[in-house]
Amino acid sequence: MATNGLVTIRSGGKVVMKVVAGCNGNFAVEVAKRLRAAWPVSAEKACEIARAAGFGCSGCLIVQTESDILLDGRRERLPPIYGETFQKAEFNPRWYNGIAEFGEIVDL
Repeated sequence: MATNGLVTIRSGGKVVMKVVAGCNGNFAVEVAKRLRAAWPVSAEKACEIARAAGFGCSGCLIVQTESDILLDGRRERLPPIYGETFQKAEFNPRWYNGIAEFGEIVDL
């Protein structure tokens, strides 16, 4: 299923991680639940959790922290919009309009 998904982790009102998928975004609730239960996690671990839940695929699963961006577990440089919109919890950086069909915010 080609659906965008976004899971944002906030701590103290500040975004600390985003997990973004271009497909299978309907698993955002499950990823959010698993991340909350496992927190704190590294970007690599968040990628594993998302993959295990079926969220995204090898070409579209992105985990972003303040200092790191992983595309399916590999460090990558992505367009500036990812950094520019990181603190916008509900903004999906895969699309310039910021929309994701499925979105979850986890406040810790």
